[in-house]
Amino acid sequence: MFDRCPGMDQTLMSVPELFPCPHCGQELEIWRDERKGTCVGCAQQVARPEARDHAVKISQKSTAPLPGNEISMAVCEAVDPTGTILYYERYEAVVPLSAIEHHSKYKTACKACKQHGTNLACPPFSPTFLHYTAGKTFARVLCLRLPLEYFDGELLQDRYRLCFQKVRGFLVEELSASREAGYTIAGAGQCMACDRCVAEEGISECCKPDQRIFSLESLGVNLMKLSKHCFGISLEWSSESHTAHFVCAMGAIFFHGDAA
Repeated sequence: MFDRCPGMDQTLMSVPELFPCPHCGQELEIWRDERKGTCVGCAQQVARPEARDHAVKISQKSTAPLPGNEISMAVCEAVDPTGTILYYERYEAVVPLSAIEHHSKYKTACKACKQHGTNLACPPFSPTFLHYTAGKTFARVLCLRLPLEYFDGELLQDRYRLCFQKVRGFLVEELSASREAGYTIAGAGQCMACDRCVAEEGISECCKPDQRIFSLESLGVNLMKLSKHCFGISLEWSSESHTAHFVCAMGAIFFHGDAA
């Protein structure tokens, strides 16, 4: 016979707990092994109080540029158009441009994309990393991670795409604000400034250059090494044999060392 921790049964047992809804005040049940529940009064998604408090507390941290390769991490809260509360992780690190691996071979890999040559922010139209960052010495690298579980109700083949679109939207908002402040930026994935890029019609001049966002990968950056070097994070992709736990969107804000 072996001794059993007195608290183990209580810890492992999933039971419902009552919490007041922050939106309408009605009590709702959230099971102990779940992070959120749906309020029957207002139909809004509600996270457990400790998760909300943790998000607010951490998101109040300063995200000013950090010396060297120190990492800043925050849990951020967002509300989508349906009223669902989403929590995502935001990582930040400031690194010298010399620490970012880039090569034309990573741009060449884009040829495998079915939409190659149809977006003016992607290869073969995108500039090289060195040309785009000329005059800059540092990069504030951002990595936003959103749990794929938020999209459990979607078709398997659509879940990763929808999750990436959502987390990339958060990244674009932040990068756009930095560009308005005068910084050079790079985002993630295909530029979405226009519903349909004029490149599809054979036009080589962007009609919204002030809104166009080149992705890091379109500049030839090795994202796998960058995420590992800056944050110790291994990027995940979903496939027939593997489902990602988190979907990441990575971007960067480039600046000169004395202009941070």
